[in-house]
Amino acid sequence: MRLKCQSFIYFLSLLALVFYSTLGLAMQKENLSDHNIINQLKSQGIKPHVTYIHFGNIYSKYKNFPTKPFLTLSEAEKKFPNDSNNIIQFIELDDNYQYKHIVEKERDLIDILFPIALFDDYSDGEYFFTLDENYQLHQLNSVEDTFKQDCYLKVFIQQNKVTKIQKRPLTYITKTVFSYWSNGNKQQEISEKLDLNNNVLVHDEIEYDQTGQRIKLLEDNFITNYKVVITYLYTQDVYALMDIFNEKGIKVNHTIFYDELGNVESQYLDESGQIIHTSNIEPNLSTDVYLPQSAIYQSIPMDLLRVHPSHVDKLIEQMASKDNYTLADQEAVTRAKFLGIQSNSTYYHPTPFPQWGKDRYKNYPHQLTMTLAQAEYQHPKEQYVDLVKVTVGDNYQYQTISREKWLQVPLSVPHEQFKPLENGTYFFTLDKQGQLIPLEAIEQAIILPSYVRVEKVMGKIASILQKTRIQKTQQVYEYNENNQMHKEILMVLESPSMPLLTVETIYDDIGVFVVSQTIRDSQNKRIAVFSKFNDNNIYGVIERFNREEEKTNHITIYHNTLIENRHLDKAGNTLLITDDLTNENDPQPYDELPLYSDKLIQQIFNAYLNENKE
Repeated sequence: MRLKCQSFIYFLSLLALVFYSTLGLAMQKENLSDHNIINQLKSQGIKPHVTYIHFGNIYSKYKNFPTKPFLTLSEAEKKFPNDSNNIIQFIELDDNYQYKHIVEKERDLIDILFPIALFDDYSDGEYFFTLDENYQLHQLNSVEDTFKQDCYLKVFIQQNKVTKIQKRPLTYITKTVFSYWSNGNKQQEISEKLDLNNNVLVHDEIEYDQTGQRIKLLEDNFITNYKVVITYLYTQDVYALMDIFNEKGIKVNHTIFYDELGNVESQYLDESGQIIHTSNIEPNLSTDVYLPQSAIYQSIPMDLLRVHPSHVDKLIEQMASKDNYTLADQEAVTRAKFLGIQSNSTYYHPTPFPQWGKDRYKNYPHQLTMTLAQAEYQHPKEQYVDLVKVTVGDNYQYQTISREKWLQVPLSVPHEQFKPLENGTYFFTLDKQGQLIPLEAIEQAIILPSYVRVEKVMGKIASILQKTRIQKTQQVYEYNENNQMHKEILMVLESPSMPLLTVETIYDDIGVFVVSQTIRDSQNKRIAVFSKFNDNNIYGVIERFNREEEKTNHITIYHNTLIENRHLDKAGNTLLITDDLTNENDPQPYDELPLYSDKLIQQIFNAYLNENKE
């Protein structure tokens, strides 16, 4: 936490925005005054002690007066459907037209996979539904009823087609109450984070002096039962002091903030108050108060191709969790089944193929299957295209991934020879004289190193492409009982830019970090080996071998990024020590171990591009 005095940053961070437009009326900065603002609010019919609505984190820069237009609930609910969340504030003003209290409700906007046939009889518009325990839909007739729900579904229909289905669960509820000094400056701000039953999870109080300067912050965390007290001194030497008390009421930390830039001294105390440890890093007291979804809604899989990237990031983060992946696994299997993927099946995959760690959750598929014909012609206008074939196992995770890179260029040949052909797609191979030899089907074409594809539409030749395979790799996976990846074997089967090789990788118990990696050539001889160390100083060791499998290098990689590369003779004696990881005599894409397959596959392709520059 960047100075615990800023624990309210989650809803105060937008104070720096420009707030000089009051309810749609232009308000010049020099005209900001209590009298002017109140008169403009009155002229708009705004009254104290009536609930109004803001969208997003909207707070006033001037004395907590509202200086942005209010909306209807329907308008606020519709705002920015492609964002990651929707934040609506229910606001009441006091007699002086300042914020009296604000209830803020934040919902995630999560695009989902759901049977669209259920909405065939609906006309264009936006519809709200809830689900019962039997997954039966119940339509809500008003946005007011909708917003009473902990979670609801929203369906968008345009031109008689479902364009988007979202689930919108409540994720945060915050209630804030304000009081003021006689001069209109804030005196106290009490904020509570609530659960779905309005129980208080975290209680915060901020006190201000009459100039509006913060003087104290108190926090009661009912999740951890810790308490925090911050006193602001604003002296030349000390900006603020913070004390942290544990669930027994015993002070366990005293932190001195010397300034607002992060210069701190954090003192950790034993139960007698003695300092047992000091640090220049302020304590992290953040607590996850993310509200849970009910099982019925949580079981609905996200549409990873449509959903906001931040929700994909959250899902991928669970890949590195030892305790919280069961529900994510269940969602992944549900998603695969919804997409029509069967266990122990083989199919072609849309491209670009999702990258490991960035777009793939534990190697579960999340895209529709494709036929060979569909996959082969996904990107007809691009120069380089991928053809990806996958096999999933009984746990619905990828067992094998075959990736081919093809170069496709337009081919100029006389069109007369295609006149007898009906509309459709045809495949040919070229003989040594450059004559086209017809092939029976695409299955014959893709096993060749090169072929010609002809597309005829409405009696005319639409395209003639010559396709040449320039790279082929295959990945094979093994998994632990908890579906975490244990082993990956990557085989480079074809490449004009580097020798064929096999990379065997063993992962840690959470299936993320490399424990060991061995690279072998086409004769199964070792080229390089990486071993990760459980050491405070050493990250890992790389050993390299020559064609006779004699060790030539022993490379130590330290956590501080230092490299010690020992060049060895045949007897294992050190000839030279350098700090360069790259093999100077024969640099290769796999020099910097450990490597991940997606990166290596891209590096092989980059090497090909470099060799074939015009």
